[in-house]
Amino acid sequence: MNARGHDWRNLLSDATERVQKSVSEIAAGKNTSLIVGTGAAGDKTLLADRRAEEDLLSVLLRVEGLQVLSEEAGRRGDAKARLIAVVDPLDGSANFEREIPFYCTSIAIADGPTVHDVFFGIVRNLVTGDVYISEKGKGAMKNGETIRTSSPLALSEAVAAMDLSTASVELLRSLSPLMSRVRRLVHYGANALELCYLAEGRIDAFVDIRKRMRITDFAAGYLIATEAGALITDEAGRELRWKLDLSEREACVASADARLHNQILELLPQSR
Repeated sequence: MNARGHDWRNLLSDATERVQKSVSEIAAGKNTSLIVGTGAAGDKTLLADRRAEEDLLSVLLRVEGLQVLSEEAGRRGDAKARLIAVVDPLDGSANFEREIPFYCTSIAIADGPTVHDVFFGIVRNLVTGDVYISEKGKGAMKNGETIRTSSPLALSEAVAAMDLSTASVELLRSLSPLMSRVRRLVHYGANALELCYLAEGRIDAFVDIRKRMRITDFAAGYLIATEAGALITDEAGRELRWKLDLSEREACVASADARLHNQILELLPQSR
């Protein structure tokens, strides 16, 4: 098994299905808050995080010429390999811990060192079993059906997800012009899955300018959303240049189309 021509769709669909089974068993056993250590990114590791990662690593580390970058274990596998799997075994761990039904597993495959080199992405909703898949240049799908972002609309009609967790009072104040203009402001607590919601038109924008987002939360959802028609930049409208590295902490603005994107950028503090 190697290189870009591998059957990633079947391999990773099976792997993420295994994760869903393991995580569901832990939830059924009421062990959602059991802590077993600390991950490579510095966050506490739940039993579900550990089990999900073990399930994925057992598959990915058998792929020849592949290194794995995971939120919990850090870098594993062939350190010299050009092919990289960017993995968040359980995105939305805090939701899982509190038994809030919104969390997922996320895997991106890249053939280079930046987010632009991601050519395959899969996100599985671990509550519903919905599977979002994208291959670069081939669009995005949910459960085998093509998905697209929402139709063009004004900011006042938009539903926007915005991650404000631990944001400073100053940042909250600077975001108030945008927050007061959208039709509805939401945040579900799992960034990869929220980007998939953007991809299928459930929400119209996703904004996180705290500069705290990790590449493991973002890489697969980025490809799925952009292949579905979304425009994603940094807070100043610049092209993203994220490296596939756990030390990276970045901001992003993702919108269903360019018109909405520009309306959002005009209201952000960095754009004034």
